[in-house]
Amino acid sequence: MLNSSDAKELVSNARIAGVIADRPLRDEIAAIAASGGWTRFPELNASAKMVAEHLGKAPNAKADERFFDSRAISEAIIHAFGRPVLHIKDGVFEQADSKEIEKLISPHRKKLVAPISSVGRLELMDHDTMEWVGTGWRIDDDLLVTNRHVALVFGAQQGKRFLFRTNTVGRYVRARIDFREEHRVPDFSEFNVAEIVWIAPDVDEAPDMAILKVHKDAGLPKPLSLATKDVEAGEDIAVVGYPARDSRNDAGLMSRIFGDVYDVKRFSPGKVQAVPKGVWHLTHDCTTLGGNSGSAVLGLGSGQVVGLHFGGQFRKTNFAVKASIIRQLLRQRSWVPVSRTELKFGEEAFKEVKRTEADLSGRAGYAADFLGPRVSMPSFTKSSGAGVKGAGSPLHYMHFSIVMSPTRRLPAITAVNIDGALKIKLKRKDTWGYDPRIKKDTQVGHAEFYGPEAFDKGHMVRREDPGWGDTEKEALLGEDDTFVYTNAVPQMPQLNQRAWLSLEDYVLSNAKTQGFKISVFTGPVYRSDDRTYSGIQVPEDFFKVVVAIDVDSGELLVSAYMLSQEGMMPEEGFRYGPFKTYQVPLSKVENEAGLRFSAAVRAADVFAGQVATEAMGSGRFLVIEGPSDIVLRKVK
Repeated sequence: MLNSSDAKELVSNARIAGVIADRPLRDEIAAIAASGGWTRFPELNASAKMVAEHLGKAPNAKADERFFDSRAISEAIIHAFGRPVLHIKDGVFEQADSKEIEKLISPHRKKLVAPISSVGRLELMDHDTMEWVGTGWRIDDDLLVTNRHVALVFGAQQGKRFLFRTNTVGRYVRARIDFREEHRVPDFSEFNVAEIVWIAPDVDEAPDMAILKVHKDAGLPKPLSLATKDVEAGEDIAVVGYPARDSRNDAGLMSRIFGDVYDVKRFSPGKVQAVPKGVWHLTHDCTTLGGNSGSAVLGLGSGQVVGLHFGGQFRKTNFAVKASIIRQLLRQRSWVPVSRTELKFGEEAFKEVKRTEADLSGRAGYAADFLGPRVSMPSFTKSSGAGVKGAGSPLHYMHFSIVMSPTRRLPAITAVNIDGALKIKLKRKDTWGYDPRIKKDTQVGHAEFYGPEAFDKGHMVRREDPGWGDTEKEALLGEDDTFVYTNAVPQMPQLNQRAWLSLEDYVLSNAKTQGFKISVFTGPVYRSDDRTYSGIQVPEDFFKVVVAIDVDSGELLVSAYMLSQEGMMPEEGFRYGPFKTYQVPLSKVENEAGLRFSAAVRAADVFAGQVATEAMGSGRFLVIEGPSDIVLRKVK
């Protein structure tokens, strides 16, 4: 649903003004009008001279809008010429009548065949009145994107699930997507919709978007690629979709623009009108009708999706969900964000904080004797994974320390002391930036990687963990220090789940730990075959080792965990898969990460016993889904 105040602001200028703001196109139209070149439009003859004279003047949005406000026929003809709706055959769009438009789009005709072929018509089976309902497009192996108002025709939410509706005789309405349905082309390419994954809630804060799933099939067209950043006003784009006859609009005007041919795939070039900040939509001036709901808005030069068309006002403007919003929803895959805070509206709000060496002076870092018995940071073994060799001295922060990987430019291991009795609840304030004590090119920053890529800055030391102290100032320094790039490793957003992030809280609240104190070691598992994104090799597995003192025995208590984002890593589009947190023997972490803990720590592992290790076999060990799954006593 589009907020009415946003709509009012964005449609103040008629679309015609944007079309004829292009001086070469304006001059071409003026010349044709003056020469009587539109003989197939006799309705224009009476006003052709006035149209030519007006277009001979310099572009002026308000004057153009006033002139054409009472000349709907002339406006429709100009739209048909300057914002054509072109037929498509075998993925190739036809030649435009306008020389200026053809000059603009012809260089991209071959390159856009593949993206055009990934857009399809959503058809219905067993619906009471409708044969098809809108447009959709493929974004991943088995995912389709369309509009909320399209999906609601055949789907509805029931509890936490989305189910297919039933018709008047009780049969389920089914949907399929046909990636052909081109003019005078009998071929079809149909695939059934297997599941309605998510339909956005019908509130102002949520974009008009829905996610569907199809069965994986070798015959599916390639997934479309999402733009890594939002477009800017004035950029050349094209809408690919299936315009349908729309009873809300003037039949005569539609006939002149669409030639009385509807329900087939069309290519509609145009421009971005506005990309306002703080909202989830942009506006464009491509020619569309009702069936275009769910259309892909493609960057003309890149062929990437820059928006999801969802509606508009005839002769005014059209609206599309921004690519950054689509990307964010697909990345986190929680399918529930509705607030502006959760959506963040892209990366526009990111501000990098510049720290000085003085800002980080006096940091003692991780204390090995924090628990009483000495718990030193582990050493790296000769079998350490790719990226760990040559690790330098620790960087010290408030209550934690980090050892960097010189080759990966990411942390190799982090160590933090947590005092639960002195924890202070603080309001989150992101202050990401470089650590000035080492060179920038030894760290991975936002502009270089996290901004354009589909990864979050994954805290190795949790924000809350060092947020404790005798004073609020001390706690604030601890939390603020976690927002340095040296503490971040690329992680898919859905990795940041409760069972992983809250392990420290689980141990503090469910174990009989002395003084509510624990020490935690966290880091990635680097492997030589880790996949590369924008020049950065991204690890798939992570480890966490929690050390405490058992209040009953006074002895060390150690539990180790691993988590994988394998199966969630993006390829050409976005890939999603299950992930789990596992409790494992400490030796498993040592072997995978190439670490060696002290003899005392190794002996204190709750899974240190040979019997326990053998019983757990060689699989993924114990799955952790909540506090009750954690083992905090020695397994005999």
